[in-house]
Amino acid sequence: MLIRIKKLQFVCGILLMLQVFCSMWCIPFHLIAALLSIVIIGWQKKFCVLQVQYHYYVLALYCFRMWLLGVESFVFLETIYMCLCLYFSIMIILFSFRAIL
Repeated sequence: MLIRIKKLQFVCGILLMLQVFCSMWCIPFHLIAALLSIVIIGWQKKFCVLQVQYHYYVLALYCFRMWLLGVESFVFLETIYMCLCLYFSIMIILFSFRAIL
């Protein structure tokens, strides 16, 4: 089951990266990543999930994105959102490979 969790973490990181690079598509990549993060957070007690706080950050970043969609467009805040998406996706992918502890 640990391998499934690592695969879920990897998929979550890839989905966040797709949110940045394929943002013009009509697929809600960040929503899917947030749902996967909820599943991973739910399984954190039963299985060894590395650096689970990044999945909480994914959920907080999704709330920030929903707030950004509700207000007028601020280019600076959208740039921060994209940079944080890239950072969290890279960190989650590296943790899924156990490259960083």
